[in-house]
Amino acid sequence: MIRLLEDDVKAWLRASGMKVPAGESATTATDVLRIARGLGTHVVVKALVPAGRRGQAGAVQRAVSPEEAAAAADRMLGSIVADYTVREVYVEQAVAIALELYCAFLFDDEGTRVIVSAAGGIDIEAAATHDPGSVHSTPIHPWRGLPAWHAVDLWKQAGVCGRVLRELGEATAQLHSLFVAGDLELLEINPLAVDQQERIVLVGAMAGADESAMGRQQRWAGARGRTHPLRAPSPREQRVSAIDAEVPGPEARYVELDGDIGLLVGGGGAGLYQHDRMLAFGGRPANHSVTPPTGSDNRKLRAVIEAILDHPGIQGLLVGFNFAQMARADIRISTLLDALDAKGVDTARFPIVIRLFGAGEAEARARVAGRTGIHYLPRDASLDDAVRLVVELTSSARRASLP
Repeated sequence: MIRLLEDDVKAWLRASGMKVPAGESATTATDVLRIARGLGTHVVVKALVPAGRRGQAGAVQRAVSPEEAAAAADRMLGSIVADYTVREVYVEQAVAIALELYCAFLFDDEGTRVIVSAAGGIDIEAAATHDPGSVHSTPIHPWRGLPAWHAVDLWKQAGVCGRVLRELGEATAQLHSLFVAGDLELLEINPLAVDQQERIVLVGAMAGADESAMGRQQRWAGARGRTHPLRAPSPREQRVSAIDAEVPGPEARYVELDGDIGLLVGGGGAGLYQHDRMLAFGGRPANHSVTPPTGSDNRKLRAVIEAILDHPGIQGLLVGFNFAQMARADIRISTLLDALDAKGVDTARFPIVIRLFGAGEAEARARVAGRTGIHYLPRDASLDDAVRLVVELTSSARRASLP
């Protein structure tokens, strides 16, 4: 699941016709001052991190003047909230709240579920723990969806009454439709506020999108590059994120580590397995990667390969895949060789181990034949064999480079 930031979620909700307070993101206190002056006297400043419980962490603060908002932002920016460095804040109009409700959509073993409570706000977790009856949930039928009348009944069970119920039922039904349309795995509105005029306002919003749906959900394409924990993304990570957002198709990802052996893998279980086995054999992974099945457009694959090769500590490379059913081996290897040649990499001093079988394999083997330092393993070689060999060869190359 890709965690989304509140400004992206609210922009989407607002564009979909939901009532959302006016707001804007900022990276400096000076920008916050400007935004707050445009929004009016009372604003709320929120740390833009993909985590809940920001209120308890002091990362949601009300301000009664633009200067107070700027001071709050200055305290937040650069701080750590839920293991994330705060690099942006969100400034929005404060809402005069009469009632704080809670509404969420998620998946469990029964499918999609809606959860509502009249005890919304920062204490929703405590309310759910100490008074389980204050939280009401029900599975949503996959064909019938969530009609407004059904949502009204659910809110009645939660203890909400009065003329606000009609608008609340309609808003809840629309949120479910957006949950489906956005390929989300989580959508949480907290608080779902009723203001002094008994209007529904989405004051707090969190969401997580299905990674497998990124090919058809370009609206979330830039989200991964904004949610790196604790540190700013490296230039190489930024480049891959930009290409992934720009080029349609399955996901490409590059996550940088502090080791010296690059991992050109497909992601998923095999990629994680090779990472763990490398550690077990005494190697140090320089990255983790996700590469899509590649056809004639190899820009995403090329971006990941170049990021790996540009890692300042890289001393060896493992190209490790299970049997390729949806990608040609020769395209992957040709893209790798083109990048190596373009960067002037001397493979005699930079060992490369390849475990890659499937369509185009004969052509791939022919391309690397005679290239010193590239070891294309036979078909009976296991992932362990590939990992063990690249660790041994990289260790030898490291020792040979010492004075």
